[in-house]
Amino acid sequence: MKNNMVIRSIKKFTDDANQLSGAVVYAYAKMNGINGSLSNVLNQYNPELDKTLCEDVLEYFSAICDSFSFKFLVELLEMLIPENDRKEKGVVYTPEMIKKYIISECIARDVIPTVIDPACGCGSFLVSVAETICSTFSISYGDCIANYIFGIDIDYEAIKKARLLLSLLAVMKGEPIPHRFNLLQADMLDPTSLSTIKSTWQNGFDCVIGNPPYVRARNIGEEEKQFLSCWETSSIGNVDLYMPFFEVGLRLLKDKGKLGYITANGYLQGVNGRSLRKYLLLQGFSIKIVDFREAQLFKNVTSYTCVTIIDKSNEDKYIAYTRINEENTLINHSLSKYDFGLFEDGAPWRLYNNKIDNVICRFEKEGTPLSHWKIRNGLATLKNELFFFFPDKEDGVYYYRTYNGNSYIIEKAICIPIVKPNTIKNEKELSENTEVAIFPYKRKNQSFAIIEENELKTTYPQAYQFLFEYKTVLAARDKGHGDYPAWYAYGRTQGMNNFGKKILIPYIAGVPTAVLALDEELLYYCGYALFSESEEELRIIKAFLESDAFWYYIFHTSKPYSKGYMSLAKNYIVRFSIPELTVAEKNYILSSPQHDDLNMFIWEKYGIYDPHDLP
Repeated sequence: MKNNMVIRSIKKFTDDANQLSGAVVYAYAKMNGINGSLSNVLNQYNPELDKTLCEDVLEYFSAICDSFSFKFLVELLEMLIPENDRKEKGVVYTPEMIKKYIISECIARDVIPTVIDPACGCGSFLVSVAETICSTFSISYGDCIANYIFGIDIDYEAIKKARLLLSLLAVMKGEPIPHRFNLLQADMLDPTSLSTIKSTWQNGFDCVIGNPPYVRARNIGEEEKQFLSCWETSSIGNVDLYMPFFEVGLRLLKDKGKLGYITANGYLQGVNGRSLRKYLLLQGFSIKIVDFREAQLFKNVTSYTCVTIIDKSNEDKYIAYTRINEENTLINHSLSKYDFGLFEDGAPWRLYNNKIDNVICRFEKEGTPLSHWKIRNGLATLKNELFFFFPDKEDGVYYYRTYNGNSYIIEKAICIPIVKPNTIKNEKELSENTEVAIFPYKRKNQSFAIIEENELKTTYPQAYQFLFEYKTVLAARDKGHGDYPAWYAYGRTQGMNNFGKKILIPYIAGVPTAVLALDEELLYYCGYALFSESEEELRIIKAFLESDAFWYYIFHTSKPYSKGYMSLAKNYIVRFSIPELTVAEKNYILSSPQHDDLNMFIWEKYGIYDPHDLP
């Protein structure tokens, strides 16, 4: 039975996660013949444990499985967290193979190391560390837990679970409950927490390991945001929560220590990772990255991950990189090395291997980079489904639309055409998927100003009435803290002046996609556009952006998503260059040659005459 199905089943007994956690431990212990110290272990966790619940949960597990492994227990305790807490705190269970790999990379074999997990959650990593240290150095679990492993977490209930699991681990080995636990509830992004730990354990730690919280910038709580500016790695931009934990970890390490994290791989290239990349290069320690790209390692969570190992004892200043794929495995892989000097401050780390790097270099050096042209974001209202719509019908004055099951009339004079590049692949789909946008702005000195409320109400009463009906919905944007020129304004000012001829580019795509939009009044959202006043120039750029050569470049340099989709975000495409072309070559492209012939022509413009031989 799958873990999430088990969780759903036992939650029928009670919604109290703490009671359920104790009952699951009770069932585990009973099914594995652990009786002597069980009551002491459970009393430390929850002295008011419901005995009837324990028996009910024991009966459930006895019915669904013949054996109950400790690994299964750890996974279940990690999952017994309220859904809201899981999202806010970024809790995901770390696969066993990842824990073993990081521990093997970080723990030396000649001396017993001190190991800390600064976001330990329920102690999954610490359990694996304790097992490794005790078997490698032949010491007791009590000694190991009391003197060599340390855990910090913001969640008090998680710390209690970590203590519970470590206690049970010792009891399983026939030992008493350890006399001391180095487990502390604290927010490691609060600088005072770091100061407290460093004053208590002044020598630092030999190893920092863990799985820092997976929380995207938009989901970080206000309490956590206040500390982000305290760290070099997160003081600028919309960083994800795991990023400053690299800085925390390096400051906890001894001079010759090692750090090993499993995190999202977005920091390698993403704009929001630029401060972290700059910080890591400035530290000057060797970095090893094992990138899982689009492979999904975590159950029930869509994530794109990598393992990062930082060695403070090695000051050779290089990044050793590999991707896990058909050729490379976690156990057996080859590494490509990159000198720090190859990367500008904060620039994306575009890594693969030396052969492919040479090909990528050709794509970037053969002509004019796409950064030469204006590439702009589209509109962002923060409530697109309210402002943008496909009309049910229209007449000379009004559009007619349905929203929330109700019918409305909107004046045509306040509307503009708009399209969503993420949903179209060609010009035919462009014409079929053009929407209408309520646009409460007017041009003023080459820019746009909000239409004043009295004018909006008088001149466009139907549109005003529609928007006014959803005023409270609009006010809730940006969690109610939006600073807008009017309550009906768009959530962001970007994209309002994107008139002109352009190529529409989606944020992500599964095939090379570039859609020519010659209607200069057409605006767009959820995508980008590249602008030029020359239709000929746009048609030529479009041919390159739809080529196999461009897709090869994107596949090896951009961020992957599931099912073969890749990011076409601006920072991933701006370095791709368009070669210099003769008049005859331009005319050839514009003559609409056969797809395969055009592809081969474009490959050859980059000096690649047999793309089948490419790595």
